[in-house]
Amino acid sequence: MKYRHTTLSLAMASSLLLIPNLSTAEGLTVLEEIVVTARKQNESLVDTPIAVSVIGAEFFEQTGFNSMSDIVKFVPGFDYSPTNTTRANGTRIRGISTFSFSDGFESSVATVIDGVVMGREAQGFFDLYDIESVEVIKGPQGTLFGKNASAGVVNVRTKKPEFEFSGGSDVMFGSDNELRVRGTVTGPLIEDTLAYRLTGSSHVTDGKLNNAFPGQDDVNDKDTWSLRGKLLFQPSDNLSALLTVDTVKEDNACCLPTYLTSNDDIFIIASAYTENAVQLQAALDEFGIKPGEGNRDVAIFDDRINQESEAGGVALELNYGFEGGTQLTSITSWRDWEIDEFNEADQLSNTDINNRNGTEAESTQVSQEFRLFGDMGDSVSYVAGLFYFNEDVDADGSIFVELGSFGLFNTQLQAVRSVETTSAALFGEFTWDVTDRFSLIVGGRYTDEEKKGSYTRTYTPINPNFPQSEFLGAAFTGETIIDDQDFSGRVIGRYNISENVNTYLTLSRGYKGAGIDVAESANLNFVNEEGGLPVLDPEIPTLVELGFKGWFLDKTLSINTALFTQSVEDLQSINRDAAGLTRNISITEILSNGLEADVTYLPPVDGLTLSASLTWLDVKYEKFDDQPALEGADYQGVPEWAVSFIGDYAFKIGDGGWDSFVRAEYYWQDEKNSSAGGEEAFAIDSYGLLNLRAGVTSPSGIYSVVLGVENATGEDYPYFVGGSTFAVLGGSATSQFLGPDRTYRLTVGAKF
Repeated sequence: MKYRHTTLSLAMASSLLLIPNLSTAEGLTVLEEIVVTARKQNESLVDTPIAVSVIGAEFFEQTGFNSMSDIVKFVPGFDYSPTNTTRANGTRIRGISTFSFSDGFESSVATVIDGVVMGREAQGFFDLYDIESVEVIKGPQGTLFGKNASAGVVNVRTKKPEFEFSGGSDVMFGSDNELRVRGTVTGPLIEDTLAYRLTGSSHVTDGKLNNAFPGQDDVNDKDTWSLRGKLLFQPSDNLSALLTVDTVKEDNACCLPTYLTSNDDIFIIASAYTENAVQLQAALDEFGIKPGEGNRDVAIFDDRINQESEAGGVALELNYGFEGGTQLTSITSWRDWEIDEFNEADQLSNTDINNRNGTEAESTQVSQEFRLFGDMGDSVSYVAGLFYFNEDVDADGSIFVELGSFGLFNTQLQAVRSVETTSAALFGEFTWDVTDRFSLIVGGRYTDEEKKGSYTRTYTPINPNFPQSEFLGAAFTGETIIDDQDFSGRVIGRYNISENVNTYLTLSRGYKGAGIDVAESANLNFVNEEGGLPVLDPEIPTLVELGFKGWFLDKTLSINTALFTQSVEDLQSINRDAAGLTRNISITEILSNGLEADVTYLPPVDGLTLSASLTWLDVKYEKFDDQPALEGADYQGVPEWAVSFIGDYAFKIGDGGWDSFVRAEYYWQDEKNSSAGGEEAFAIDSYGLLNLRAGVTSPSGIYSVVLGVENATGEDYPYFVGGSTFAVLGGSATSQFLGPDRTYRLTVGAKF
């Protein structure tokens, strides 16, 4: 039998792992085919010879999840670590990512929304709504996705306009006065020729951290809204144009950690609040703040923490089908992202040292991709294209310090910087069906990238005997230009064991361009050998992966597994030095070995679906020229084991046929350590999270109600533990970014 891998035009199904769509054949309920676009073409998930997890529309509808941080727990090898700014939030794939506060670096995980690469990872952390699917594509994906995809890609696809009128809305009420209102409507403007889709969302919630300062509001709240409009013009069967315009705005009092530990020996400087130098613990005691696991208390003026961000853009996707099946795609995009943030770094307004960090930044990008997909004879298919990307980032950062005891007030570091990145690439991938069962896939990408960085740092001098000078450094003005070329690619062998079972072996080399350090609190000696700005070399990942995918037991069981080893040379990251300060550095080589598996099973019980996933990761510092003592140590922030389980039971209520479901989700991760050296102070214990949900839908399918509780057991768990501002002063204190507490939510929805 010939197992030719033809292009599929099926609608996207829901996730195989999470909430699968079901179909009935000859009285047997089976799992439906899932279509992915991980190789820039529609193909079955089983046939796709790379590791990819898919989160479908139904998962978002039933869970109410609407952000990247919500979904990471249920995707093997996917993780997330927040910081005190969304500019540096980090998604990890297989333990690898770039965490940096510098605008001159890009994430190792690319975020792509409707075919458009986001220049700043923060643009992917806005609320997700009206989603068709989210694909988490693992390992280097530079061959087809290119820009900053050395660890993997998060590929988001929103729903397109439809030529039949429909729509829906829902309202969610939750803990901490959470209120979310969403709606979408789609339909024809010209029958079978022009269709539209409008989507809107508003989401607010009170602060998640208690503010003990008298008369001040709680912090880490949320206030965001978004609008998206789409027009689909389809004058013929072989031509379509999709125009997308979107905007989103956030105004949050975000994002503070809390104290995990303090130390009576830490002697700190007071502010205008008091002229007396005090101990850190005494300052905490004044407001009844008790550091420890589960501490959700801070004490600040609420106007000293704020994060306003706004993003929007326009994209035009053109598709033209030639006779013979060849398809040409063009995606043209312009995007803008702005952020204005102010942060109380020490979480206390009665002790101000390095206390208020402010940044205004704007990113403007344009991109163009031309892509051709087609066949060359009966046995060869291809994807080939051209890509252009330009991004300008301008930022103005400040660090304000009030030193009451020294009689010096409003000491300030001012850092004005800009980074321009221009990238052009030629790429292609060819699939040759050598035999009925074996296919050979070869792809490559040539990239030419230029990056320009400029930086001016000024500050008001302070007492040279005071250690604050270690934070601020010397005044400096510099500029650096990088021009780099690279060829990356991959070779894949795919073998069809049977019509429904495939295995593959991949060898892949990726690339992420060099970085320029323009952080406002950057290196003490803020120059490179040529007197310009510090430069980190390009990031080069190499992957060997063996995968297995298949349907079994009459398509009631699906299994996806991947065994891999991946090295990353010159990983761009941040590390704490001996003084407790973070620095942007290149880690000579990181080695990530791992196993991922997900299973979905329909047991012989009507309405019952069971899913599970497992991740094993062993990520180490293989070589570290700057800190050789760390060689062989575990890489920071990566748990060795993580598992998730989902049980979903669907049933009817009463004679009227109310569709109902009950659902349990459980996630567990192993212990991990946030520090490079594995210090006990930064250890995070293993923890498990339980979510419970139940819902009903009216017989007409119009009305629905879902009740859920997340973190049902009230587990206190940190995403990340780090050193406090005061470590440089000779003391030791740690801060933690806590995950959400127990949260109740009720969602009422209607469709038409």
